[in-house]
Amino acid sequence: MKRIFFKQITLIVFGLLLLSCKGKSSSDSSTNETESVIIATSSWTAAYAEAAGAKNVTVLAPFEMEHPAEYELRPGDIAKLINAKVIVYAGYEVMTERLKNGLDIPEYKLLLVDTDYNYEKIEKSVMNIAAGLGTEDIARENLRDIRRVFDEGRKAVEEKNLSEKPIVVHRFQYSLARELGLSPAAIFGPAPPEASEIATMSKIQAVLILDNIHNPVGQPFKEVLTKAGYEELLNFPGLKGTKSLTDVIRYNVSLITAN
Repeated sequence: MKRIFFKQITLIVFGLLLLSCKGKSSSDSSTNETESVIIATSSWTAAYAEAAGAKNVTVLAPFEMEHPAEYELRPGDIAKLINAKVIVYAGYEVMTERLKNGLDIPEYKLLLVDTDYNYEKIEKSVMNIAAGLGTEDIARENLRDIRRVFDEGRKAVEEKNLSEKPIVVHRFQYSLARELGLSPAAIFGPAPPEASEIATMSKIQAVLILDNIHNPVGQPFKEVLTKAGYEELLNFPGLKGTKSLTDVIRYNVSLITAN
C-alpha cells in the first residue's frame, strides 16, 4: 500500500514539474517573438539601421513589395511596435499617422531618417541611429564602404563618358545621379508627364532616361527620345536581389553604365 501511494505521489510531482517547465518555455517564446531592438518600416529604413550597426532588424513592409511606402499596419505588427526600443521610419509611409498618433508609442522611440542617396544625408542619418545604439565605430566602417562604392560608381560613369552628357532623371533618382557625377538636364515625376513636358523633353536630345522602378512614369519620353537609353533604378532594397544600400548603388550603377 505504501509503495502504491509513493508511486502516486511521485507521478503527481513529476507532472507538476513538466507543467511548470512547459509554462516557462511558452512565456519565454512569446517574449522573444514580440521583443525587438529595432523595427524598420521598410527595407530602406532597415538598410539605414543595419548600416548604423543594428542587428536583428525587424522589417514591416515585405522586401519584395514594389511600393513599400504603401504598406499598411497589420494586427500582428502592433505588438512588435509597442515592444520595440527604436522604430526607424522615413515619414512618407502610409503608416506614419498611426505610428505617431494612433498607438500611444512614446515619441523617443520614433527615429525619423532622411532616406536619400546623397552621401551626406546618408551619413547624418546613419550616425544618428548609431548614436542611439552605441555603435558609432561600426557605423563609420560601413559608411566608408558606402563612400567607396559611390567612388567606384563615379569612376565607372566617367569611363563611359556619361558625366557631361545630357540625361533626364526621375525626381526620386536625382540625388543618386548627382552623387555619381551625372549632370541631369531635366527632372521629371513623380506625377505622370503632361504633353507640354514631353514636348519640352524632346528638345533636350538626352542620351539616357533614368526612371524610378517604384513608380515609373518616364516611359512616354521614350517615344520622343528614340536614341536615349531607358533604365528603371531602385531606391528600396529588396528587388533585383538587393539587400543593402551598397547593393542598390552597385545595381543602379550597373544599369547606368550598360548604356
